[in-house]
Amino acid sequence: MRITRLPLALTAAALLSWTGAALAERLAIVGATVIDGNGGKPLSNATLVVDGERIAALGAAGDVAVPDDARVIDAKGKYLVPGFIDSNVHASVYGNSRRRETVTKYHHRSEELIEEFVQLQLKHGVTTIRDSYGALIPLMAVRDRIARGEAIGPRMLVAGNILGWGGPFSMTFSLMQESELTLFQQQWNDYIAQGVGEELLDMEPAELRTAVDNYLDKGPNFIKYGGTSHFSTPSLIGFSPRTQKVIVDAGHARNLVVETHSTSPEGLRMSVEAGVDLVQHPEMLTREYSDDLLALVAKSGTLCAMRPNVYTGPSWQAHLAQRKAAQQAQAEMPAPRTSAEQRQRAADAGRWLQIQRDNAVRLIEAGCPVTIATDNYQGSAPEFRKTPKAQNQEPGIGSLIAIEGLVELGMSEAEALVAGTRNGARAARMLDDIGTLEVGKVADMVLLDANPLRDISNIRKQAAVIARGRVIDTAALPEQAIFSAPAGDLMDH
Repeated sequence: MRITRLPLALTAAALLSWTGAALAERLAIVGATVIDGNGGKPLSNATLVVDGERIAALGAAGDVAVPDDARVIDAKGKYLVPGFIDSNVHASVYGNSRRRETVTKYHHRSEELIEEFVQLQLKHGVTTIRDSYGALIPLMAVRDRIARGEAIGPRMLVAGNILGWGGPFSMTFSLMQESELTLFQQQWNDYIAQGVGEELLDMEPAELRTAVDNYLDKGPNFIKYGGTSHFSTPSLIGFSPRTQKVIVDAGHARNLVVETHSTSPEGLRMSVEAGVDLVQHPEMLTREYSDDLLALVAKSGTLCAMRPNVYTGPSWQAHLAQRKAAQQAQAEMPAPRTSAEQRQRAADAGRWLQIQRDNAVRLIEAGCPVTIATDNYQGSAPEFRKTPKAQNQEPGIGSLIAIEGLVELGMSEAEALVAGTRNGARAARMLDDIGTLEVGKVADMVLLDANPLRDISNIRKQAAVIARGRVIDTAALPEQAIFSAPAGDLMDH
């Protein structure tokens, strides 16, 4: 056996052939404390053996034999957890009313930018991502290259368009009228919508089922539909109960997860009653949960895909300071003259973020199953930003911040790890293969230098990232820096 002490690294050239025969070796991790992602008691001084892509053996050191031909990692004093899973990212450049320049300049580099984004996820130990809105065609191209071993990155599941929304420069997404759009923006809307945009809202069940089936034939991994509009004020319901059921049934007929973006109480209720598997950001309602709605969501067992990275940690502390300043300023103002002014003052005081956090706490307390769903996104190209992009929505690190935030919201460290691993595998409908460290499952793992059950922020202290049984050279990622390039290099792109 060959004993290797960390850090381990494969060269970038070797990684390009990471599924090749040259890398089909056995790997043994010895001495680590294994936290398997099921929420139970950790296994100290464990031995885990990987054969190919899968875990071949796992147990106490004295109970598991290390194969003579295994490459051995001495992990004494370290902690092994499943690879993290983010259930809601946006890896492609898609644009909106505030990012017109970015999509115009960079749309032809979609696949390069997607690869950069997903490699930054893997760099931080996120071994599976679910992309719930974006440019389906380039997303599938990168997804498939990674699956074939031709590119480096996490496992990708992609939805493409949100059914019923008309693309990023549309009324349903950005409150933009078609008469305001350039020809490019109209064409881009069609490219993102892929035939399942706003026209679906007018269809009767039979025609809708045909449209959804035609879209699924293109190859997305799951369905996301707009139970309400993208914006919250006014919050508009897009599909009737009958047509929502058509969409859910179409996805389930192909054994696909069906999820919704539904941000009004009644819109959310209709989606849960239609049988969705998952609700993206269920905490982001237009108001606090009623006891009745909370009980319905909890009883249904619907996965709650939350984005605590937005309303915990430094982001929350900044919000509290801004709220205090806004409230002090508003105390000196005359009473609002209109409902619009009243809503604006509530927004300035951070009322909507407070609602999200309060709802998240209540959903957790009610025992709803939670997975992290950060909304990590590409955003504007760096040269078009007036201020730096917030770290909490950068690929990879934003996902870790979300797991940390769950503890702030009331979860134990073990529960937060389950949310960021096992429950993410449930959202992917892949729990038989990923999400926990068990014999027979794919070897997606993160080796940590410190105990995350003692301090959840220790998930940042990563000694190694292992994806599909291969040790990743995280220092080499991303292979091509575009949006993540140093500031001095931005204008060169």
